[in-house]
Amino acid sequence: MYGHAPLLLSLAMLALFGGLPHLLERNGGVAECPGPGGDWDWGPGSRSAPCSLAFLSHNPLSLPCPGASEAEEGTLHWQYLNLNRSSGSQPYTIAGPRGLRTVRGPLGKLGSRATMRGGVLLLSRAWPSDSGLYLCKAGAATLAAYHVDVQDSALLHVSHRALGQAPLGNQSVQLAPGLATLHLHTHWAPWQDCDRCGAAGERKRLGFCYALLVGVGDEDEEELEEEAEALPCGLMQLRLGEALPRRGPELRYEACRRACAGDRSLGLPGPTDTRSSSPASLDWLEPRTLLLETMLLEPHEEARMTCPGASVYTPVSWQRDAAPLTRHALLHPCKGSRHRLDDATGGGVYRIVSVRASDSGVYRCWVRGRRVAVFHLELPEPLALDGSRRRNTRQLLATVRALIGSFILAFTVGALAELLHACWCEMM
Repeated sequence: MYGHAPLLLSLAMLALFGGLPHLLERNGGVAECPGPGGDWDWGPGSRSAPCSLAFLSHNPLSLPCPGASEAEEGTLHWQYLNLNRSSGSQPYTIAGPRGLRTVRGPLGKLGSRATMRGGVLLLSRAWPSDSGLYLCKAGAATLAAYHVDVQDSALLHVSHRALGQAPLGNQSVQLAPGLATLHLHTHWAPWQDCDRCGAAGERKRLGFCYALLVGVGDEDEEELEEEAEALPCGLMQLRLGEALPRRGPELRYEACRRACAGDRSLGLPGPTDTRSSSPASLDWLEPRTLLLETMLLEPHEEARMTCPGASVYTPVSWQRDAAPLTRHALLHPCKGSRHRLDDATGGGVYRIVSVRASDSGVYRCWVRGRRVAVFHLELPEPLALDGSRRRNTRQLLATVRALIGSFILAFTVGALAELLHACWCEMM
């Protein structure tokens, strides 16, 4: 049970969260929470700026900046504020013409990973420590503001409908008797496109941990539920100033089937509608040329193949030679396969533990229906001995043993002769 102290502490955090819109308005106004286009759902956010968004660690992060194209040249930049620090902290510039002001510590590492393309802030790989307040500014005017919660992929709950695995259930936590109830749930994004066409495929769906605080005081609970604000769990934990029950994001898989477009071969991934797969601002991650790589490994090493441009936000599929590789087969508890797809990136990394010669082959990967990489995995073949070669080997070994024996015998006889000669000379 939680005591009253966290609720009192949360008042200070509420002042910080609630005061930020007014602070931003004084800096030139705040744009409404923008959507990335298509069917992508950014999740339930604040009805007042800043927007509240969730991302998954070990994956890219992108934040659009509405009105960036109208900003005066050389004035657009992005700033970051760590909300775990005191409210008196000032945001630091991490991308833009003004450059990075902090070159050491966590902010220096964040700035080294941050780039700006057409006003969009891009992180090729986000970490939980990147959670905080992000501001897109043109001079002193604030064009967009985001409260960002980067949820830890180490807590990712993976389930597959065909294997009978269930997603996480909702949780309710009583913060203090008669004062407040915290509801934890998973907010799901839409299903992504099927990863292949013309044959049985798979699709995935990403969900983030969200928390809803209701029932504060003696007010009407139904009215509070209508007015309550659902926040990503990390931001709600920051607001309350108290650790929440341990709960992470989710990744859900299910079987699917879709028709091929044009003359696509049966069972190969086909083109998809990228707008419903991921934010358009992540398109820059996908390579423009096909990656061809030859991997020469020794037995028992680990093979690690990374599909360029793949992330948890995009449909990803793999194929070995002519056989499709499915999550269903690799997740099956009875198979115990050494072949594994990385959970954190939604299958963007293919691993083979303790490779064998039988694992040799050609591995291909597709991102949103476009083939982006081909890996040639090669291992030395073990020497196969037939009956004739075994006989020849035995004969060779026998000859070597005979030669060694003759050498030892000759050496022994010579030594004895020298010893007898020495004795005979002494007697004379």
